[in-house]
Amino acid sequence: MSFDEQMSQAGITRIAFIRHANAAPLLPDGSKMKPKGEYGTPHDWKTDDQMRCLTEKGKAQAETARRWFIEGIGLHSNKVLVSSGARRAAETLQIMAEKRSQDDASVSIDLIWSLHPAGIASKCEELFDKLNYGPLTRYYAEEGGEAALAEYGNIVLKEFQGLIASVADKPGDTISMFGHAVFLNAAAMQFLKMWGFSSTQAKDLTEINLGEAEGIILEKNNGVCSLKHMHCKMLAPEGVGVHPHFG
Repeated sequence: MSFDEQMSQAGITRIAFIRHANAAPLLPDGSKMKPKGEYGTPHDWKTDDQMRCLTEKGKAQAETARRWFIEGIGLHSNKVLVSSGARRAAETLQIMAEKRSQDDASVSIDLIWSLHPAGIASKCEELFDKLNYGPLTRYYAEEGGEAALAEYGNIVLKEFQGLIASVADKPGDTISMFGHAVFLNAAAMQFLKMWGFSSTQAKDLTEINLGEAEGIILEKNNGVCSLKHMHCKMLAPEGVGVHPHFG
């Protein structure tokens, strides 16, 4: 069964890839993380990195971004909310998708471990250590960059496909995933390609520089594909649902 058929069968028409809000460089006890090279293994570094929490700035960002999430996606539209194993991603999810009234839907939460790439995508990590944050175009300009990000994106895609059947009978048409910049873009690119989006939309995706508490939305409804870049700058009194990508 193709990815498109899996999605149609499960009633999923939209996927949101949301970057966590601003996070502290410190561990919860206030101590600094060691330089990455001083950890014995990628797993050791990942264990500490996953404990980083949101700053007060990050909490405020997530609170503001909650509006584009609620108005542009809708909590009730989600079949499931998904986080990486990192505390900062889970805390962003908790603020942006918190049930605050009787009218809000109750949505279950699941994990996709590969949304945090440490230990599973060494080439991607090397590129990130060199290039830091930025759009996919910056990474594609490096030798082997596009192939490395595609390999990582396919790991996320495979784990996501294992989740589809378990949520097929749940209400809603959306799955929102909270993770990490650049790596979310890489995953979104593989989803976009497998879902039958156009080459023009793929090019648009390569140019998105995903900021803190911003999102990429892929939607395919009745054969029509759309790509949106959701962020706080696009907020307007009349709501966010009509804004196109790069708004």
